[in-house]
Amino acid sequence: MVRPLRITYPGAIYHIINRGSRKDKIFKRIADREEFLTRLLAASSKYGIIVHGYCLMDNHFHLLVETPDENLSSFMQLLQCGYANWFKVRYKLVGPLFQSRFKSVLVEDESYLVTLSAYIHLNPVRAKIVDDPESYKWSSCSLYYKNELSELVDPTMVLEYAGGVDNYRFILAEMMEDSPPPEAVYGKFSILGQAAFKEKVLRQIDDTEISRKGVLEYKRLKSADPDKIAEIVMKLLKVPTESLVEKTNGNTARKLYLYLLKKHTTLKVVEIAEIAGMNSTAAGELIRRFGREITKSKELTSILNNSEKLLHE
Repeated sequence: MVRPLRITYPGAIYHIINRGSRKDKIFKRIADREEFLTRLLAASSKYGIIVHGYCLMDNHFHLLVETPDENLSSFMQLLQCGYANWFKVRYKLVGPLFQSRFKSVLVEDESYLVTLSAYIHLNPVRAKIVDDPESYKWSSCSLYYKNELSELVDPTMVLEYAGGVDNYRFILAEMMEDSPPPEAVYGKFSILGQAAFKEKVLRQIDDTEISRKGVLEYKRLKSADPDKIAEIVMKLLKVPTESLVEKTNGNTARKLYLYLLKKHTTLKVVEIAEIAGMNSTAAGELIRRFGREITKSKELTSILNNSEKLLHE
């Protein structure tokens, strides 16, 4: 999943997404979903997070949350790490459960929040699991349709912006027929809102409120998408997904993939190592060694140049 935005300030609203490593299931049974929601309630209560909505699919989840304090990362670390450890013990799994940390899109309120909430609730409809989003048990849609405040979810603000439950139902019905483009729900550079909102966020990077915790994260706005890097390597070298982490001698695809992750994202070596299923020392040495190989090989230099050209298109 793409690198998450970490610009933080009091009252910020985020669309949080993450999926299973290799797109594997992160929820196999009902008990898994119940455990995740229990942990979501505990983490949101501990950090004062307001959950405006959620949807749990088989291999990914969506959250719509508001952070009165600047503690998004702490909240998500408690939720994701706790659930991942529980899941791996339950199913005797080794390696990362999630494909990366998590993606977060900073969201302006009002119409963007309504559209985004509707998009989240329509996930099971788009996946052809249900015909009516209200009937899907593992999302907050039924609470919206009932205008019901629960211990976990508060739909009040979104419904107010939407003009009430009836209007919200109408918006979802319209979006069933005409799904919005990705930029309308994921934003550009992980910021979803009008031009003035985006400019304000970027302009305030140097101001005290945001810069104290967000200035380093601002660099991630220009960070490459790890998913795009994977697609480019597979396309350029004509290899399947498993080749990206396959531990075989002379696996150029794996070395190029990890090298590009280190060079063009803000993933730390330990995080890259987790993706590759290896220890951080070995991952760091592999990346450094491949860098030296590139300087001595015209073929590898050409492959690298072509991959970076595609990456910046």
